Amino acid sequence: MRSRRRAPPERRSAEGEERGRDMEEKTILTELGVAIDTLKTLALVTLNVEETHPLALPEPPASDKVAAYERHMNAISQELATRLRPLPAASLRDYRAGFPDRAGSYLLELVNQLLREPEYVSAFSPAARKRLQGCVMDLREL
Repeated sequence: MRSRRRAPPERRSAEGEERGRDMEEKTILTELGVAIDTLKTLALVTLNVEETHPLALPEPPASDKVAAYERHMNAISQELATRLRPLPAASLRDYRAGFPDRAGSYLLELVNQLLREPEYVSAFSPAARKRLQGCVMDLREL
């Protein structure tokens, strides 16, 4: 029986880094996409306030929705450098309070940082950067 030949250590290391980058990229893109859809839904509900008082505060989302959004923000935070983690936390805080526009503004700042900072620009594939630019457009609509 033949033994399988393994790639040299330097090649295996590069392949591992590539897989790690892909996982980070996929996690961030997937969680951002779901979070943006969640914010859009809350924004639509918030806009449907025809019979409420003009100074009334928005209704916060249901606890199950908050828990789901919190999972998305935590998953994104785990992939970020420590200095960027306050942005998903601030988004979660404002989502809990029922302010999708403010929650979205923190995610917009996060995506802009990801597109600006060299360590993230080099880590994302061209297709991922294009998807992040699409996220910017979606977040500006909130």
